[in-house]
Amino acid sequence: MKKIIPTLMASLLVLITAVTTLSAGQDWRGNNRLAGTVVDAKTGAPVKGAKLMLRIQKGTKSGPDVVTDNGGKWAILGLGAGPWNIDVQADGYTVRQMSTAVMEGQRLPPMKIEIEPAAPAPPAATAAEAPPAPEQIRIGGQPVTKEVADAVEAGNALLGEKKFKEAAAQYEKAVAAVPTAMPLQLALARAYYGAGNLKKAIAAMDVVYKSDPADTQKALLYANMLLENGQLDAGKAIVEKLPAGALTDPMPIINIGIVMMNKKQPAAAAEYFTRALAIDPKSVDGYYYRGLASIQANKAKQAKPDLLKVIELAPGSDQAKDAKEYLKSIK
Repeated sequence: MKKIIPTLMASLLVLITAVTTLSAGQDWRGNNRLAGTVVDAKTGAPVKGAKLMLRIQKGTKSGPDVVTDNGGKWAILGLGAGPWNIDVQADGYTVRQMSTAVMEGQRLPPMKIEIEPAAPAPPAATAAEAPPAPEQIRIGGQPVTKEVADAVEAGNALLGEKKFKEAAAQYEKAVAAVPTAMPLQLALARAYYGAGNLKKAIAAMDVVYKSDPADTQKALLYANMLLENGQLDAGKAIVEKLPAGALTDPMPIINIGIVMMNKKQPAAAAEYFTRALAIDPKSVDGYYYRGLASIQANKAKQAKPDLLKVIELAPGSDQAKDAKEYLKSIK
């Protein structure tokens, strides 16, 4: 994809970035944020006092815990980039185990986590009953062999070490055995992406997206891959299908506008930047790129208010420095 501002485009569209190595015991810390709500899967009611245990999949595999408030909401700051496991537990509910990837500098939309009410405890076993069968290893609810489980564990470790090509090779073994396990398809897509194989990453992500188009987080990840690959119409179609109110982060809309600018469509791009600002009126990137779209459309005077807003909101940013240079040339 042709870049407009090389130093800025890479930071906007890249999904997996290098993570600064921290001292032992602190390697989960960083500058990123996760937030969301925990609700009852049956009634949709918020779950108060649910405990979320976040553990990074690399290094010391440590991390913080957080408890939901009266409205079932939670938020945690100071997370490092990389793959994270999240265990959610609450009295009267089955523990839910899930995972997500935190990208450096990328604000993920709030997560809606549904937990199932716990089933009534079975009656106590009698001495005459047979001992329980050994627990099977399952992935995505499906039993797998130890070889497949070992491949997944190896892939997770390699992904955490940023050895993306090697991780992809391990995940390929697991996906071949359990092709309907979407967490594995998602991990494979991320490994392909990190290895620079965007074509294969999109193919794997297409499987994940089609399995549950209503999953906002995965839909946005797929749309961003398509946009990075220059597939504007396909990326737009996914974003436009999201339900009203699903987008709480303006970046997917901004990314569409950037691709439009790369395709010399500044007027259409400006409309998307305006939509992004409706989501977040304080989006520095929204004002910055809308100003650039006006300049690209030979409407430099129209860009002036947006560039001034960039300087007002983030006076010390790189965007503000660029905005000052552009303003010097606007009469």
